[in-house]
Amino acid sequence: MPGLKENLNCPRRMAVFAVFDVIDKMNGEYERAIAGDIKAKVNVLGKTSEYAFAVTEVTSETSILHISLLTALEPMTEEEKQLAAHYLMDCVLHYMDEELVL
Repeated sequence: MPGLKENLNCPRRMAVFAVFDVIDKMNGEYERAIAGDIKAKVNVLGKTSEYAFAVTEVTSETSILHISLLTALEPMTEEEKQLAAHYLMDCVLHYMDEELVL
């Protein structure tokens, strides 16, 4: 399934807060998965799917955000899966730029 990663110039905890806030704003449902990962059911571009979010700490001031589509709960083309993953990444990055003081 499609997966993305992005280097972030912020601490891990700030990135995790951003992920939770974006999922909340999208009326998604989430739970903690393995070792601090976040598993969420979110409607993106009109189709609901399950995604995994993980934030890896690189240093105390940098981290890496990982987003993967786990299960498409509605039929989706490969292009739609890629677009959905990119859209979620863009939403988190935009939220961090607009809402969090870095």
